[in-house]
Amino acid sequence: MIGLVPATLYGRGVDPTSIEVNRRELIHAFHTDAGMNVLLDLEIDGGTTLAIARELQRDPIRGTLLHADFVAVDRSQEIEAEVPLHLVGESVGVKSGGVLEQPLFMVDVRCAVTAVPDGIDADISALDIGDTLRVEDLAPGKDFTILNDPEEPVAVVAAPISEEELEAMEAEAGVEQEAPDVVGDEAEEGEDAAEPAEAPPAQEPSEDE
Repeated sequence: MIGLVPATLYGRGVDPTSIEVNRRELIHAFHTDAGMNVLLDLEIDGGTTLAIARELQRDPIRGTLLHADFVAVDRSQEIEAEVPLHLVGESVGVKSGGVLEQPLFMVDVRCAVTAVPDGIDADISALDIGDTLRVEDLAPGKDFTILNDPEEPVAVVAAPISEEELEAMEAEAGVEQEAPDVVGDEAEEGEDAAEPAEAPPAQEPSEDE
C-alpha cells in the first residue's frame, strides 16, 4: 500500500511476523539523534511491541525504503549496536600543518537497550604530527562497552607532503601515463629496422611495342 513499508518482526519470544509500518513515521524516527538505534513501539494485533531496526533494504537507484527488519526487545536486556564516532577538539598537529585522517567512523558497543549512545566523542586535541588515537584511548562509557579491537586506529595526524614528494609523485604519475607512447616508439623502431621488401624487376617491353 502507498505510504506503508513491508517489514518483518522477529526476536525474543516472537515468531517471525510480516507487518507494515508507516513510511513517513519510520523515516522521521530514523532522523532523530538515535538514528537506526531508535526504539520503536510497533503496533501488532492491537498491542505494542518494543523493537529496534536491524536491516533496511533500499531501492539501489531511487534510495526509497523497500523493506525493514525489526528485532523485538525488552527494556531489561542488553544488545549490540553500531554507533557513530565524532572527532572533537582541534589537533595541535593539524595546527602545525599536519593532515588529519579518520579511518574509523563507527564502533560497536554492548549496552542496555535503553542506553544506546547517540554517538561517542573522540578528543583529538593532543594529537601531534605522527600521533595516532586508538579505540583504547577513547573515554570509557558508564553505560556501554566498546567491542572493537583496542588497537584499532580512530584518528591519525600524518605529516604534510613536501614539495619534493609532491613533484616526485607527479613525475611518477607522468611516467605511467607516457608508458603507452614508449610501446609505440618501440613499434616504430621495429618497423624502421625491418628490411624493405625488394621491388619487383622492371618488365621488359614486348617486341610488338
